[in-house]
Amino acid sequence: MINYFLYFFIPLLISLLATPLFKRFAINHHVVARQNHRTVHAGQIPKLGGGAIFLAFIAGVLLFLFTKPELALAHGKMVGALVLGATILFVLGALDDKADLNCNLKLVTEIIVASLAALAGWRIDALLLPAAQELSLGLLSYPVSVLWIVGVANSFNMIDGLDGLAAGVATTVLLSSLAISALFGNVLLPILSIILAGAVLGFLRYNVNPASIFMGDSGSLPLGFVLACLTLNAATYDAGKAVFLIPLLLLGLPLTDTSLAILRRVRKGIHPFHADREHVHHRLVALGLSQSGAALALVGLTAILGIMAYLVAHGIQMDMKLLN
Repeated sequence: MINYFLYFFIPLLISLLATPLFKRFAINHHVVARQNHRTVHAGQIPKLGGGAIFLAFIAGVLLFLFTKPELALAHGKMVGALVLGATILFVLGALDDKADLNCNLKLVTEIIVASLAALAGWRIDALLLPAAQELSLGLLSYPVSVLWIVGVANSFNMIDGLDGLAAGVATTVLLSSLAISALFGNVLLPILSIILAGAVLGFLRYNVNPASIFMGDSGSLPLGFVLACLTLNAATYDAGKAVFLIPLLLLGLPLTDTSLAILRRVRKGIHPFHADREHVHHRLVALGLSQSGAALALVGLTAILGIMAYLVAHGIQMDMKLLN
């Protein structure tokens, strides 16, 4: 049990200590978010907070490899793909934070990373539906999994528009995933969820309103990627078989907001990834809520959806036990 405390507190401590360092680096190299017609912050806020999250997460994974080598080796391909994908997207996001990369280049890179993750085992082969029904995906398994990973990664990038929102939602999703994966007897997911939760919470200390640093794309893209993989696997009751509703509920907020944003932009004839100020968090602020109030409301909604996902998982588990 002591290992699980270390999996949480060591990434938490590293993130707490590293975030000010990345803040100073971002300021010195002018990697900042500037105020414009789309933002809700005032002045220039340093980005690259994702570097602290990434560093803490990698440290936590190394600790996992050292303390549980047999488990790590048993899932070596999956853990390796997760680390590799997070690393590539962190570098991509950091470059984008500095130089605003072409969105098509980012999308192609995300698809490649997601494809590698799906090949390594972060995928679903069948969906478990209500009443213990099963839908085999067959050849669609890989494209559906890739679409999920890319979609979630970009959805987290899009909701990162208020102080503490993306980090707060991510932490809530991780705690829900931890509970569900433990219910299903998954031994890998609780460890990875605890590690990432500690890394995100350490950064959140500096990101609550008024934020002194933003995670930037260097944080939202790899964070969304890892969350996509973890939620997909947390919903897996049996090998390759995921409960359909669980990941949709866990990530209901960012996925709904992103879907509406894409539809809205396509209707206007603009690029789906063209930024605007019409996301749900922007609308809540426009209605009169403070940034903190809007962020707390959306994190609370995510918590409710997480509870619903856990109840669905419990129901599926009971159904499967009755059938067996």
